[in-house]
Amino acid sequence: MKKFICSLMGMFLVLGFSFAKEVYQSHEKRHSFEKRVEISIDYWTIIPNGWFSFNGKKYDLREDFKLKNAKDFGGKIIYDGIERGFINIIFTYTPIKFEGKGKSSTAFSIKSFNVNAGERYETIYDFNNYDLGFLWDVGHLKKKTEDRLDIRAGISARYLDGSLELKSDNGSEYKEDYNKIIPMLDVEAEVEVLPVHQNLTAEIILEYQGYAYNEEYMHDFIDALRINYIRGFIEGGYRIVKYKLKKNNIKTKTSGEGFFISLGIMF
Repeated sequence: MKKFICSLMGMFLVLGFSFAKEVYQSHEKRHSFEKRVEISIDYWTIIPNGWFSFNGKKYDLREDFKLKNAKDFGGKIIYDGIERGFINIIFTYTPIKFEGKGKSSTAFSIKSFNVNAGERYETIYDFNNYDLGFLWDVGHLKKKTEDRLDIRAGISARYLDGSLELKSDNGSEYKEDYNKIIPMLDVEAEVEVLPVHQNLTAEIILEYQGYAYNEEYMHDFIDALRINYIRGFIEGGYRIVKYKLKKNNIKTKTSGEGFFISLGIMF
């Protein structure tokens, strides 16, 4: 699924660049576009932190599960052609896959999985995020400021498709899946800070998605600097995802954070 989605977004990105060459317009004329699509692919290095709890006993992601930093490709598609750009539809795909291998310093067991001190085992923590959001241009700021300020707010639904898998060299293993659709508040702001040229601009981007209910929560923060040139852009920044989830007698309070870079096209 990861390879399919990334390949699909890559194909759209290439087609978008080709299309952009044909429909190039100046910065001023670009503001009059009623239909606009934005496609980007990002590369994110993610540092794991936190713990899993089974029947009240906690296991640290890095110390006990030996998880290392993840490096994953994701992507985003934005369509803001509804009501002359005042309503945006946003689809985001964010895969996170942590893996780790090592020797157990002490004996421990989690349900069907067990290792003795000195035995080797591996861990795979796969956490895929699929977001579909509907955002509104607050106060029509984008049009009033000619793209120099844009604040969007709305709701999004995040489908979590996660799993934790433990395998030991002694043959014991354990796997737990977690699937859930979570409604989230979604707020995004873009501020143009450097109109270098009519075809070259820079802007600061801040994004937040949040959810909290019944002792669970998820917070997703992004701050980035984006450089736009004609129809293409490059964006770099820092992203933090924090979440607390539970399933029966299993709880997790974890986070993933790190720098990312994105490459995209607008048409």
